[in-house]
Amino acid sequence: MRTLLLLIPFLALIMPLSISAQSEEPIYVVVDKMPEFPGGPNGLGNFIRSNQSYPREALDAKIQGVVIASFIVEKDGKVSKPTIVSGIGHGCDEEVIRLIKMMPVWKPGMKDGKEVRVKLNIPVEFKLG
Repeated sequence: MRTLLLLIPFLALIMPLSISAQSEEPIYVVVDKMPEFPGGPNGLGNFIRSNQSYPREALDAKIQGVVIASFIVEKDGKVSKPTIVSGIGHGCDEEVIRLIKMMPVWKPGMKDGKEVRVKLNIPVEFKLG
């Protein structure tokens, strides 16, 4: 018990060091050069149109609308952490997450001449007919 009491102040001293060592690099929203999908905005639109699938549940319920998703373009251009900002449900939100996860590598964003992590939002439209 006495050993444990002696260790507590020591643990309190090293704990902040281990927490700060685990912190991630900052995520930017605006940078000098924004990330770019291969082929630019047209390439992104073509990618979504050619890979998007209308969920059966949304078709049956005649659901239309726009899903807004957020994700991070990492320093190496890979996408990570896709999340739904504004969804319409009925399988459409999951479809947008699937599309983001299958995206190719982007050209990363740049700030002060260095590659940085950048958070982006994209709208994906689901429209019948």
